[in-house]
Amino acid sequence: MSGHPDHLDASAILARLRIDGARVTASRVAVVEELVGSPTHHLTASELLESLRVHRPGFQESTVYRTLDRLVEVGAVTRIEVDGGPAVFHLASAAHHHVVCERCGRVVGVPASLLDAVAARLRRDHGFELRADAVTLPGRCVDCETEHPADVGGHGAGG
Repeated sequence: MSGHPDHLDASAILARLRIDGARVTASRVAVVEELVGSPTHHLTASELLESLRVHRPGFQESTVYRTLDRLVEVGAVTRIEVDGGPAVFHLASAAHHHVVCERCGRVVGVPASLLDAVAARLRRDHGFELRADAVTLPGRCVDCETEHPADVGGHGAGG
């Protein structure tokens, strides 16, 4: 179980791989279980590899990347690219957006409903449809804001 009602669980993700004709190897199962078991469900490939190597010291980096690519292909995982930083991977789920801390890079999923009013106004006033799977908002997490309150602009905020 993923711990989040909108996320796929490991068995559903592995079923998607099988339906798509992919082999379900022990390594792929390990990657899926690690991602599903993550408290945030938002990890870089490096974070995922580091976590996997705690219990499987020889786990191959290439296996993590190939598995993540395949999971993206079958729609079980989404890749988020944030301002030239490493891609963050997360479980496919109900429509949601992401907020990204400009200082530490933490990525948090937030309900799509938070931007419903903005999306409706964009549609009505500008004829523009907001993609629910692609909105990433920069900002500062509480930990970084508390640690550096005077640094209002943050890096990457453009001043």
